[in-house]
Amino acid sequence: MSKKRNYSIKPTSFSFGPLSHKPKEMLLLSADELEAMVLADFKGLYQEECAKELGVSRPTFAKLIKRARKKMTEMVMFGKGISLVDKKRSFTVVFPTNNRSEICPHFLSAKHYAFAKIENGSIVSITYKNNPIYLEMESRGIDILNDESAAGLSAGRVIPPLLEGADILVVRSIGDGIRRNIEGAGINIEITEMMDIDSVIEYLM
Repeated sequence: MSKKRNYSIKPTSFSFGPLSHKPKEMLLLSADELEAMVLADFKGLYQEECAKELGVSRPTFAKLIKRARKKMTEMVMFGKGISLVDKKRSFTVVFPTNNRSEICPHFLSAKHYAFAKIENGSIVSITYKNNPIYLEMESRGIDILNDESAAGLSAGRVIPPLLEGADILVVRSIGDGIRRNIEGAGINIEITEMMDIDSVIEYLM
C-alpha cells in the first residue's frame, strides 16, 4: 500500500493532448508525477523541498519529475496524449508474469496475465489467466526465449481478447503491432523498468 499523500492540486480534467488530431498514444501520468511538476515547475521549489512536501526521498522525487517531464515533452513533440490516473476511480491493471510476483520481461511469451482490481486506491483482488500462446509453445516444444518465440502463433489475434476487462496494461517491453491491437481495444499501456508487481501497483495508485 502506498503512503498517503497530500496533493495540492485537484484536477478537473483527466485527459490532455493535441487538438488537431487524435493522439497517437495515451501516456499515463500518476498523481505523484503531476504533483512533482506542480511543486518543481509551478511553485518553483528546490528538489529537496519538493521531496519533503511530497513525502518521498530526494532520489525518488528526481525520478518522478524526470518521468513527468519526459511524458509532457512527448505530448508536445510527438502528438501523444496524457491521461491522469485518478486515484479515486476503480480500474483494473494487467501484467504479464511467470512467477506471479514479478513482471515478465516478455509480453507475448509470459506464462500468465495477472489482473489487479483497484478501488479507491486499494487492491481488492488479483486474479490470473493462463496465456494460451505460452501453452501452445510449450506443447510444441518451442524454446521460449523471448517474444520472437511466439512468431506464427497468431498472438496478435489471441491475446487482446484475453485482456478484456483491463484498463491498463503494464509491460517491460511490447512490439508495435500487438501494441496497436491492444490500444485499439481501449486498453492504455504503461511501459516500466520495474519488475515487482507490488511496486508498480503502488506507483499507479
